[in-house]
Amino acid sequence: MPYRGGVTGARQPLRAGQIIVGDTGLRYRIDGLLDGGGFGHVYRASRLASSSDRVTRKVCVKVCASAADWHGEAHMGHLLAGRREVVALLDAFAFGSGPGRMTRYVIVTEWMREGTVGDLVADGVWAGWRPARVRREIRGLLGLLTVMHAAGVTHRDIKPDNVFLRDGRLALGDFGIAKHALTPRHSPLDAYTPAYMPADVDDYRHWATWFDIYQLGLLTCTLLTGADWTNDDISRIRDLDAPEDLKCWIWHATAAKGTRYVDGTQALRALTDLHKVDMSPARGPARLAGHRVVITGRFSTGTQQELTTLIEESGAAVQSMVGDDTTVLVRAHQIDRGLGAHEGRKLFAARERKRRGQALHVIDEDRLCRLIGLTPV
Repeated sequence: MPYRGGVTGARQPLRAGQIIVGDTGLRYRIDGLLDGGGFGHVYRASRLASSSDRVTRKVCVKVCASAADWHGEAHMGHLLAGRREVVALLDAFAFGSGPGRMTRYVIVTEWMREGTVGDLVADGVWAGWRPARVRREIRGLLGLLTVMHAAGVTHRDIKPDNVFLRDGRLALGDFGIAKHALTPRHSPLDAYTPAYMPADVDDYRHWATWFDIYQLGLLTCTLLTGADWTNDDISRIRDLDAPEDLKCWIWHATAAKGTRYVDGTQALRALTDLHKVDMSPARGPARLAGHRVVITGRFSTGTQQELTTLIEESGAAVQSMVGDDTTVLVRAHQIDRGLGAHEGRKLFAARERKRRGQALHVIDEDRLCRLIGLTPV
């Protein structure tokens, strides 16, 4: 079911100036309400000295909506303690307050004064980061997801509002719907934010690690553009102003099927290796007979259909998309974006398959003409 907001139960927000005390005796003064909803309430707060009201540290206090949510967030905070890519958990405790001494379940984290990626987007003036910085930050988050996924942990809600900045570096926060499962493949798909999930999410019954990768792919687009990318924007990946290898990675990270990245380990390896893949045209095979060929781009010697006929007459089979048995990719000198996203997908698929070790020749129009007996224009 989708993850939706909405105040739960009869819990009233804590008051500004109210002091709460943790199990270890640490005191926290509530300074103001930041947000509230189905997840509980989040406050700006101050940790006080033991014997006075002197502020020793600015912190964030979250009163969780339920004991289960509190236990999950506290568990994740302890599990990932010490990771730079995570908002640090400082304290976790329960206390009674209000009529009937209602139990409040509290999480205390570091105060992230630089805010979130969502805050940057909301400012309306941020135009995103340069690709090199985006690549570095996404690599850091993938390192975190590699550790999490290997341990059976999925975050499930990676979006701009849950990705914070510390000294200009990204840190993942809000593990409210994260899960640590002994059998991850059987973890139910019971909570998520629809805008940051694949359009066909309702076809799935269980959570998978690749959903985290999908969300990170969308976040990458947000970091590149300064705009909030959701599942409605996937078709615009080809038009991103970014290196081809990075767009290739985003395309596979957000792919619904096929050669998508299934977890943090696979996605991190791809991000590291894709820029090393040589997609420049080479001599290729001595003849086309017996090969399986994909062509992409706008050619000066004929239409794709006309070239397809000549290639088939040379004894090769022409395919509409790059597959496991594709051996030759013919790319025009210029790949016209006006041809549509289908042509971009061919190049992305070829680059990824070459990265994975598939023997795939890339040739240009001049080489194709020689192989099929045409005179290059």
